[in-house]
Amino acid sequence: MSKLLRTLWSNRFTLLSGVVIAVMAAVCWQSLSNAPYSQLRPEYAVLDGNPEYKDIIGFDPDRFDWQPYDYPALPPIPQGTKTVYLRWKLPETIPLFVNHILFTTTNQDAYVYLGNELIYMHGNWDDLTDTHGRTLHFLHINESLAGKQLTIMLHTGYANWLGSIDYFFIDSERSLIRKISLTDAIYIASLSIALSLIVFLVMDLVWRGIDRRRTMQLYLIAFLVSFILWTTGTSSFFSRMLGMPALWWEIHLMMLYIMPITFAKVIQEIIAPAYTKHIQNAIIIYMTVFVTAAITEILGLDGYMNLLYLFYPILLVSCLVLIHTLLRSDWQQYPACRYGSVAMISLTIFVGIDALHFEYHRLAGILSMTIFSIYAVIPFVFFLIREQMLTDARLAQQNETLSKELQESQDEASRDFLTGAYNRHQLANGIAKYAALANTRGFTFSFAIFDVDHFKQVNDTRGHLGGDKVLKQIADTIHACIDRRHILIRYGGDEFVLLALHHDLGEMVAFCDMLRERLAQALGDVTLSFGVSTWHGPEDTMSALMERGDRALYRSKEKGRNAVSGEDECAETEGPAPT
Repeated sequence: MSKLLRTLWSNRFTLLSGVVIAVMAAVCWQSLSNAPYSQLRPEYAVLDGNPEYKDIIGFDPDRFDWQPYDYPALPPIPQGTKTVYLRWKLPETIPLFVNHILFTTTNQDAYVYLGNELIYMHGNWDDLTDTHGRTLHFLHINESLAGKQLTIMLHTGYANWLGSIDYFFIDSERSLIRKISLTDAIYIASLSIALSLIVFLVMDLVWRGIDRRRTMQLYLIAFLVSFILWTTGTSSFFSRMLGMPALWWEIHLMMLYIMPITFAKVIQEIIAPAYTKHIQNAIIIYMTVFVTAAITEILGLDGYMNLLYLFYPILLVSCLVLIHTLLRSDWQQYPACRYGSVAMISLTIFVGIDALHFEYHRLAGILSMTIFSIYAVIPFVFFLIREQMLTDARLAQQNETLSKELQESQDEASRDFLTGAYNRHQLANGIAKYAALANTRGFTFSFAIFDVDHFKQVNDTRGHLGGDKVLKQIADTIHACIDRRHILIRYGGDEFVLLALHHDLGEMVAFCDMLRERLAQALGDVTLSFGVSTWHGPEDTMSALMERGDRALYRSKEKGRNAVSGEDECAETEGPAPT
């Protein structure tokens, strides 16, 4: 029990969201379904064969055998019947201002009689299947309804729909228009939410790029688009405003088959891999039913409508399977399943209510409940966007860490471990890069080679660790004096090379002399000697540049060490430099 309570408490916000959505839907349904005289029990009568002109014009309610039935369930109509009459006996207490009738039919011609007088016609009795779609009928009666008999003749070739009326209201014009307006407002608000979610998802895709990790957002967008198209056919708003009810009805039916496919693809992306096969099987079943319905629809057999009786049971079973996979997936490891389960449970419940209402005629109401499932999708979408942002941030941080580690690894491969200067393998690349700039851009570029005077004595007196400390101190002192125009290279042992862009021979000699003085101050009794050469243009070579520098270093040794010499001081002599 305590474990159950902990689970409920840890998911309190998820549960609260579900409760809020359920209460909101129940309140809207209740307020829109209740109206004066909505509890009147109708009667029905059946007409053998198709109605003729005399049956429509010369209607006489007294010649029919009227039987009561349990509205909104369909009356018990014999097989092969094409026409049925529904009758309401209106009470004597109806006031004068109650003079409007509101009802909706689907795929049926409708003819309305007050007493035996025809007051409204919709459709053409010559064609049994000419009327497609859901049609709202709003009638103004020019006389008192008190004590009258109101009869609706319904005529169609679609046996599954004959005798069905989604809702039937008698009230004042103001009251009924308020109902229609509130219903339209709920539909439009849901459409606006769906469009807003699509905008958020598209913006996330545009900003972050479309790759394999974004397939879930693409499936969500497909689901939201199918939801919008389904809503346009469910609501009477678009058919009233734009006409073409048959088109909106066809879109509604098509999206009814497509929506579960798109949402199942979303679920497949977020559940534990162990349950992926279950989702794939459900998608295959959905696709099979949809393709079958589409083919029979193309063949003129009204597959979308006629397969609904098969589709809804399959939908219920598969939705339960999807809910099972979401609930069984570890919510700690797959946190999106927490929000996906709320959306999936809401869809299952609301679609089930609509199936009982529109398809099985067990409920009557002006509003489709599936429209409220969009509110359960809101936290799911925002969680996915937030989770993707956090994932991208983690990946970016990981990439930055990897890049830093790679850079450090590359630096370690190209730099001397002891001094932090580049190793001698970088000398050729450095000279080639600076020489290219000097040759193409006209920049000056100079070379200096230097070493520690009497370094053997330093090692003998201070030990090899002391010698290493001197080399490290030399590199640290020079690194503090140079910038991005310079490349410091440990050439080998106690010998270093310095490349300097934008330095001619005189500037390089002066710069090296400054380094010599700084090093003498830092190292105390340890001194260094420098040899400097400069790049002579496209005809110059790396070996010639280094040879001139070596001769200049030899010249500094000849001068007594602790000196800087340029190539212009050197005689054309060869020989090894003193150590």
